[in-house]
Amino acid sequence: MDENLESIRKKWTERDRVVKAITKDGMFRAAVVHNTLSVQTAQNQHELDPLRSLMLARAMSGATLMASFLKGEERVVLSFEGDGQIRTVYAEAMQVGEVRGYCTMNEEPVADRKSALGQGLLKVQRVLYGKNEPITGIVELIRGDVTTDLGHYLTQSEQIPSAFMLDCAYDEADKIRQSVGLLVQAMPGARPEDIFKVYDVLDMLDRPTEFADRGYTPEDILRQILPTDIDVLGSSPVDFFCRCSIERFKSVLLTLGYDEILSMERQGHNELHCQYCNKRYLLTEQDFGELKEQLLAKRN
Repeated sequence: MDENLESIRKKWTERDRVVKAITKDGMFRAAVVHNTLSVQTAQNQHELDPLRSLMLARAMSGATLMASFLKGEERVVLSFEGDGQIRTVYAEAMQVGEVRGYCTMNEEPVADRKSALGQGLLKVQRVLYGKNEPITGIVELIRGDVTTDLGHYLTQSEQIPSAFMLDCAYDEADKIRQSVGLLVQAMPGARPEDIFKVYDVLDMLDRPTEFADRGYTPEDILRQILPTDIDVLGSSPVDFFCRCSIERFKSVLLTLGYDEILSMERQGHNELHCQYCNKRYLLTEQDFGELKEQLLAKRN
């Protein structure tokens, strides 16, 4: 029994985690995510090179940090579109700890771009309880590196002075071995001099992954970056998780109509691909039969 409890405890402590806190004076809130396993899963499932894995890891960290201040299954969706080497970086995270995403390259990038994404747009969506439509904001990319653009979005579009640090470290095989992200936001009432003091602390801070290498927990890192004593508001596990399934795909296929499904079957188009997690599903003869049967029933 003791060995089982120890195994459960080890899995719990080694699991990715996001911790959020607020300073006792209420002037700043912050969150830190240690999400190495999640971004390693994304890199492996999408078979990403170092550049794409870095951009996706930053976006996944940023989405997770922003979602940590939401409720339940409310979620944040980040979509970066650029004309540099990277065409798209997409990350979606729920407050409950699920995160997924993907990253794609441009076949013909603009040659003189100085950043991975180059010029383009960042779209941020918050899907909230009680809202029929997502709350959406769109801004131009100012640097094309994910980290700077997210901080710029929150500061300019939502009028919340914010700073991100989204860090990854790699091993000799170009695989992610450590991933840590942090977000600090000034609350209403914070004085400019206090905000600049926090920014100075962040500028002087070691790389977040170095804290993780030394065994610091997300809560430990929060106590390093915030200027006064803090109250921890929550601590949640984080996992790379996609809710795709063959049944979900089939429900979407039912919107295509009988003729389209029949054409797919005759042409042997039976592979379904989830862009979010790179999982593939194969439609069987029985699956096609069930789809056609349901569509014929709708006609009648």
